Amino acid sequence: MHNVSITPSPRTLRTEAQAAAALPADLSGLEGVIHSLLLSALEKIVDRMNGASLRSDDQSRRPLAIAETDSSIESSVRSPAERRETMLRVGSLELDLINRTAKRGDRPIDLLPSEFRLLKYMMQRGGQLLTRAKLFQDVWHYKFLPETNLVDVHMGRLRRKVNKVNGPNEAPMIRTVRGVGFILSATP
Repeated sequence: MHNVSITPSPRTLRTEAQAAAALPADLSGLEGVIHSLLLSALEKIVDRMNGASLRSDDQSRRPLAIAETDSSIESSVRSPAERRETMLRVGSLELDLINRTAKRGDRPIDLLPSEFRLLKYMMQRGGQLLTRAKLFQDVWHYKFLPETNLVDVHMGRLRRKVNKVNGPNEAPMIRTVRGVGFILSATP
């Protein structure tokens, strides 16, 4: 009997002798079968870790073994992290996601946490019509449409703060589309 050791990551997979030694004494007569099964399973794991058996339509599969998980974690740690946006801009309106501040032109806007979430959501979808149902679902995480004016109250507060005009060149940015929803855009 020979030992096979595979080290795809800091964890080590060990095979037949150790696995067979861990079996109860009454199963020790099946060493040949166990040896073949373990070797076959380990070969499949190594193939999958090396990408040999991956198909393009097989992206959502769950890892088969800890070694595969370790391998996928290591490769994701090595890959460059995607750059995250820290500042959102729509026209003269700016939202700093790190400092959680907002301003329109040079004028700071004092926002409550719920207003910040709402404004962030709207700025990420600048120029799109956002329905009350979509806002309930995505900003407040409701799974149903409650009979309440929650969105209208928050939108009213946010609109007063954002649409406060300081000069002749500033137009309201948050508009209501009657009976449908709201739009945030730099152009009227």
